[in-house]
Amino acid sequence: MTELLIANTARFPHDTIDGETLLIDSETGHLLMMTGVGPLLWQLLLGGVAVEPLAAEVVDRFGPAAGEDCRSFLQALAEAGVVIPATKAVAEAPALDWPESFAPPVLERYDDIANIIAMDPIHDVDQSAGWPRRGGGT
Repeated sequence: MTELLIANTARFPHDTIDGETLLIDSETGHLLMMTGVGPLLWQLLLGGVAVEPLAAEVVDRFGPAAGEDCRSFLQALAEAGVVIPATKAVAEAPALDWPESFAPPVLERYDDIANIIAMDPIHDVDQSAGWPRRGGGT
C-alpha cells in the first residue's frame, strides 16, 4: 500500500453525523458508511496521513490487533478509491479525541441507495401513489 494517503473528496462528498461518516460515491451513487474508529481515521485522511506512523499510534494505544485492523481498513479504502496516494500531507493533522476502547473501523457499502439517487423525486410525484416513485409506474 502507498505510504501516504489522502481522502478522495472530489469523488466522495462526505459528512460525519453522530459518530458515523457517510460518503456518496459520485460515480456510482453508492452510499458508504464508516463506523468504529473509521470516522476518526477519516479526519486524518482529509489532510493526508502516513500509513505506518498512524498504524503505530493505533498499536501503541490499542494493541497489535487494532493496528492490523487499521491497516486493513486503509487498504479497503484504497481499493474502493476512497483514498488515493498523496505526495505529502496538505494540512497539519488535527488532534484526535481517541476513544477509551477500540472499535474496529468498518466500511459498509449500500448499493440500493444508488436507485434512490437515480430517481428524480421533483418530477416523479404522483398524488395517488405517494412520493417519490419511479416515473412511468404506479
